[in-house]
Amino acid sequence: MKKISSITIDGPAGVGKSTISKLLAERLSTSCLNTGAIYRALTLECLRKNANIKIEAEVEKALKDFNLSVVFNNGQQHILLNNKDVTQFLHREIIDQTVAYVAKVPSIREKVRGIQRQIATENNIVVEGRDIGTVVLPDSINKFFLTASAEVRAERRYKERVQNGEKADYNQILTDIKLRDELDITRKVSPLLPAKDAIIVNTDNKSIEQILSEMQGKIKGFDKERCQ
Repeated sequence: MKKISSITIDGPAGVGKSTISKLLAERLSTSCLNTGAIYRALTLECLRKNANIKIEAEVEKALKDFNLSVVFNNGQQHILLNNKDVTQFLHREIIDQTVAYVAKVPSIREKVRGIQRQIATENNIVVEGRDIGTVVLPDSINKFFLTASAEVRAERRYKERVQNGEKADYNQILTDIKLRDELDITRKVSPLLPAKDAIIVNTDNKSIEQILSEMQGKIKGFDKERCQ
């Protein structure tokens, strides 16, 4: 299998993958693909169709036909679902609580995997998600796996929501994160785990600058002269 230099960043919910990935992509003068947003968009579609997300057959029926594309506008990722930009709706609490059920459906993961792989192999980019280094891009030469305690992740997500003017309950967020971890780790298809050759980065008690510097120093295949 041909090796590619697109950077994969895996890790559990709330570990800071999106923030770190975006900033790292900026430093490398490239784009960042948030693969979780694709599953969130499909979850939104299921909710709009009133599907019972806990029943795989209903998820498959709701998503039998969909048109999804990812576009980048001035470095910002947008998800177009059935030709409509749904990006602004993807981080609602109801989606946080239900996306894991959609993401664990084997047939849906297979469809999404094809979308992700095509984008990542056609572009030299940063790709973040939960099975990117192990399943979607196992041939990448740059694999990172971010970790952090559930409590730290819940606190980060709580502060993020408060800053965005949303109502937030720390205990509920912590419960949701622990449930998501359990579903991600125990699912039969593409369970959450680091690739054997991934670099593990624990983000507890580290600043964003410390995390970025640690990762940037271990990247291969990019023109590091372009990094700021």
